[in-house]
Amino acid sequence: MAGNFLLGGGLAAALAVMSICLAQKNPSARTVKALALTSATFTCAASLLLWILIFENDFSVAYVASYSSTTLPTLYKISALWAGQQGSFLLWLTIHTATGAVLTFRRTSAASLGIFFLLQAVLTLLVLIQSPFAENAAQVFDGAGLNPLLQDFWMAIHPPIIFAGYALLAVPFALSVGALLTEAASRNWLAEARRWTLLAWSLLGAGIFVGGYWAYKVLGWGGYWGWDPVENSSLVPWLLSAVLLHMINLARRKSAVLAPAHAAATFTYALVIYGTFLTRSGILGDFSVHSFAGTSIGATIALANALVLIGGLTILLVKAKSLPQGKMYTGHGEAAFAILLGCLLIIFVAAIVWVGMSMPLLTQLVGQAAAVDTDFYVKTTAPLAAVIFALMIWTFAKFGRSISFGGKIAHVGFLLMLAAIVISAQGDIVTQEFQPRTAVSIAGHEVIYEGQVFSDDEREKFYVYTVDGEVVRALTKLRGNGTDSAREPAILKTFAGDVYIAPHAPTIDTVQELLLTKNIFAMDGEFGYVFDDAHIDYDDAGKPIQATASITITDGEVEEVIHPLITVTPDGGTSKAVEVLSGKRRVRLTGISGDLRKARLEILPTLEKISAMPITTTVTTKPLIWLLWLSVTTICAGTLIAIKRTR
Repeated sequence: MAGNFLLGGGLAAALAVMSICLAQKNPSARTVKALALTSATFTCAASLLLWILIFENDFSVAYVASYSSTTLPTLYKISALWAGQQGSFLLWLTIHTATGAVLTFRRTSAASLGIFFLLQAVLTLLVLIQSPFAENAAQVFDGAGLNPLLQDFWMAIHPPIIFAGYALLAVPFALSVGALLTEAASRNWLAEARRWTLLAWSLLGAGIFVGGYWAYKVLGWGGYWGWDPVENSSLVPWLLSAVLLHMINLARRKSAVLAPAHAAATFTYALVIYGTFLTRSGILGDFSVHSFAGTSIGATIALANALVLIGGLTILLVKAKSLPQGKMYTGHGEAAFAILLGCLLIIFVAAIVWVGMSMPLLTQLVGQAAAVDTDFYVKTTAPLAAVIFALMIWTFAKFGRSISFGGKIAHVGFLLMLAAIVISAQGDIVTQEFQPRTAVSIAGHEVIYEGQVFSDDEREKFYVYTVDGEVVRALTKLRGNGTDSAREPAILKTFAGDVYIAPHAPTIDTVQELLLTKNIFAMDGEFGYVFDDAHIDYDDAGKPIQATASITITDGEVEEVIHPLITVTPDGGTSKAVEVLSGKRRVRLTGISGDLRKARLEILPTLEKISAMPITTTVTTKPLIWLLWLSVTTICAGTLIAIKRTR
């Protein structure tokens, strides 16, 4: 297929750059730039082609059928490119190739370019092994569409930011290995590595923040970080890239820190690949709501991880004698000691998180797979976080003048983040039943449940609350058959913090099924029904598209004829509820027999009755939660400012 051909072209060009740069100390700059741009062009063209297939609803491609549909809004057709495993790898590769092209226009050593394009070739192979352009074995007329939980702006931008951070972390690794292969004692690579690490750390942190905000805003469980193994797989590289950044800064002043800086570059990128292995091998399938289903690509990613980790550490060990020796600090009152101690504490936190997220893999190797609970992370990392907080305060007080302006902003943001995490966790949590239009006092707030409101197309419903006189609405997205598919909480934002309202799905026990036989009168106890007729519409290939029934309903005085239908979908069929007799009844067609002689109806409560039902709701207060969002923004802003000061 054309997409695989484009990926093959990108792979060939990447291999050519790798071969030229590793074989020649001073390769032709013009040739290298041309090949790098060729590789990036081929890969970008493959991404563009996949977008075209998505927008053209080409369901002959399995990936398109799995993550797009004819009714998917434009924003989510765009994000469908990275919604699945194959597409997200293609996104990662696209960002990586664009970064590689940029590197060829900078003063990057030939050895470092060779390593970077080796990584690019490996990524391309991963995409080709599980290609997003694979043909669909079954004929599909409408795709499955995007998971309703993912149909949110924040989740649409979350993967590109995360994968940009992953792709950019390959640069300091390549610069480190390239320097070791040529001039091990050289520190010339550090300034460039610092710039790329700052950008990668900022993007990865922003991506983690966006994912946390999405979880807070959409999932309705009251938090923003659940210590899920997939969440942790991004957190560990972010923590280690902070260590790498400080090691680079310190190595620029103290040559003895050069070896730890090289080690940090290797471990940081290796854990990017390791996290990818965990989330995409299927190992976390029973322990994470975010992981992908198990596929054969897991073994290939494990090999790539071994290539990075073992290869990087082996080169470092071989070149260890050539690296500068000496003391990293002269006394405990020196800034270098504080930096190294802080990095060691961060490494301890990262190691704890790594053990926790790896527990399903580690336990599976010796017996039954198992996972740790959130208490493990909280109890083990909280004391370390408190020590890091105190150490940062002391370092600021003693060495603040030597920290750059951008660095000051980023470090203040980090301190603010730790404080905001503690403060926002001190709120109240109350779960109780709310009667419609009855005021309830919770944690100093007056909360009134006003009832449910449905959108005109009945694809969404809202639980409406009044909190301290302000109206807020919790959204529930509905499937075609009217059942809940995704829920979002109602949030009242104030300066003091958020009032977070998460309604529980009501239990409707008044749904009645009625089996109708053609031309035979039947009753549900109050209303009469006659199944008059039915027909099935077929496509050009002779496959059913939809089935429609004609049913007469009467209350004894008035008759109304309705024509409910069932639309055929890949997983069976879906149908919408129909209001009859001025809203006195709601019915939904759920089945028609193959001989068109019988029809099955669901008799549903009216919208008025549903709105008057009590609802169990969890109300949580989040003191000063906005400080958390501000702190992460401050961290990213300070980091970006620091990039400009890199020399």
